[in-house]
Amino acid sequence: MSLKKELLGLFCLLLALVLFCAVTVPVLTPKRHDYGAVWGMYEQEPADSADVLFFGSSLAYCDIVPSVIYEETGVVSFVMAGPTQPLPVTYRYLREACKTQSPKTVFIEVTGLVLKRDRSLKVNLTFLPWGAERLSLILEETQGSDRTGLLFPLYAYHDRWDELSLRDLKEGILGYEEDPLAGYTFLDEVMPIEDLSLRKVEVTAEEYEQDAVFLKKIVDFCEEQGIRPVFFLSPLPQRLSEEWHTRITEDLEALDQELVDFNEDFEEMGFALSTDFYDPRHLNYRGAEKFSRYLAQRLPEWGVSPGGKGDDSLWQWRAAHFDDLRKEADSKPLRLNPAKE
Repeated sequence: MSLKKELLGLFCLLLALVLFCAVTVPVLTPKRHDYGAVWGMYEQEPADSADVLFFGSSLAYCDIVPSVIYEETGVVSFVMAGPTQPLPVTYRYLREACKTQSPKTVFIEVTGLVLKRDRSLKVNLTFLPWGAERLSLILEETQGSDRTGLLFPLYAYHDRWDELSLRDLKEGILGYEEDPLAGYTFLDEVMPIEDLSLRKVEVTAEEYEQDAVFLKKIVDFCEEQGIRPVFFLSPLPQRLSEEWHTRITEDLEALDQELVDFNEDFEEMGFALSTDFYDPRHLNYRGAEKFSRYLAQRLPEWGVSPGGKGDDSLWQWRAAHFDDLRKEADSKPLRLNPAKE
């Protein structure tokens, strides 16, 4: 066999392998519809339609309801957060999200600065689209089997064949449909809260400093793109200590940015400690609706107004979907969060 035929055979083999992976990897990879990192559905959003994007950890995707904001203001938004998301990941999420959207304002929930790394890091990266942002995070933030599985998904999911559903096949081959909640995760369970408390922070000063440098990277990227960044803390019964609050505030002030702490308006939002929280760190749907309506009314403070590029029929559908979920949950007895039972 001539060298030319051998090279042609090798090329055909490699092409067949690439095509096999292109089909099987999306099918075998678990599908993501809630609890953050919903990149498959985010990519279905009409290009350049979002006026605002929200980033951060679960305090963003559990606490902000984009359809409520749209009902109140006509502002189109999406929550592109991830579970227990550290700031380096938030930065890469921001860069990736702006490849298909051109928001004028982005809101970044900064509790990620004091969150300890956990297994959720893998979730944040698994569903991030392939490209420079994903590759950078894999090489910078992972190691061992996690890194191998993220670089070679067949290594991580080759044994899922017997778990596949029709939905896996449909979404793996045809892609996701649009997210009915635009990145929000509906939580209907309740944990009655007795009183306000302080959050235990487990990160070291060195770990904090390593992540805090990404505040400047976020600010610099936003300046390059003509985006206004708004750094905020979600309103919750479990707060950061004065020491950590001051530290984050000063780091942002050094960048000519402010920290918007919605805990200062906790009473104004009318939260009921007995019914509006999933746990001390997250709002349930009742609390999320109250916060979202309050946030919507304050958006003009940061120059946010409707861009007029949203699909009204899509957003009416989203508003109706949230309303249906809310009415169904309201009609049932309170469901206690299992952690409280």
